[in-house]
Amino acid sequence: MPEECPIILKKDSMEEKKVCSNCKSDIDSSEKFCNNCGFPENGDEKEKTKFNFGIKLKKEALADANKKLKQVRILLYVLAGLNLVMGLFWILNEETFFDAIGSFFGAVVFFICAFWVKKQPLTGVLAAFIFWLVVQSLVIFIDPALLLKGIIWKVLIVGFFIKGIQSAKDVKEFTEKLNRNNHTS
Repeated sequence: MPEECPIILKKDSMEEKKVCSNCKSDIDSSEKFCNNCGFPENGDEKEKTKFNFGIKLKKEALADANKKLKQVRILLYVLAGLNLVMGLFWILNEETFFDAIGSFFGAVVFFICAFWVKKQPLTGVLAAFIFWLVVQSLVIFIDPALLLKGIIWKVLIVGFFIKGIQSAKDVKEFTEKLNRNNHTS
């Protein structure tokens, strides 16, 4: 007679599920932190307050970075407007048609970059800054005496672009962090 195989009965091991109060994901009641957003669902009030304070700080930093990016967009609109006015001046002068075309082209590039900053901040600011640097380099190459002309404005514009690049990086970083936290409030 063949030996009987023992039957092992397993107890139903389904753990009780909870819903994260931050991102509404299912979490195991035995886990302290939500696997989706990191919220300390089963933590104490101090941990929950600390988490929410961190979210608040990230939102404030994101708002500040967006404010600085808005200033960069305004700078790009100003540069576009100045190029447009200079293009009109060159057209009315009639003897510098190619300067007018260059100024109109610059105006279009700065307008496009201003819109681009809204969609892809870092790429838009970098494109505008590189374009501005190329134009400045060409002007200085054509007439080296122009290197120091308007140097204060040039330094201010470089500062705005550098601040814009940092702000664009901040927008990307804090947006990613907030998306990771899936904070829905």
